[in-house]
Amino acid sequence: MERVNKSKQKKSEVKGIRLGVRTDTHDLEFKKAQAEKFLKKGAKVKVELTMRGREKAHQDLARENLKQFLHEIAIPYKIEQEIKRYPGGFNAIIAPDEE
Repeated sequence: MERVNKSKQKKSEVKGIRLGVRTDTHDLEFKKAQAEKFLKKGAKVKVELTMRGREKAHQDLARENLKQFLHEIAIPYKIEQEIKRYPGGFNAIIAPDEE
């Protein structure tokens, strides 16, 4: 009985996308397309912005870059975890908006 119930559970997969502070515009377009593809498939997306060395001195810039990236995603989504600081940079988790 337990096995049958377990097989009917929906596992929510979390896909990851990593950005850098200096990621180029073309690469950002590609990663945006990847995020949209993951959201279409119904997966959650964890967007990480990593900072290295002296980039850590410009946290406000990094946060803005991440906000801009999330703003450009065309598919409707809901933010499951707001932009949060972690030792290597910032991250946020978004999920498809089920209407």
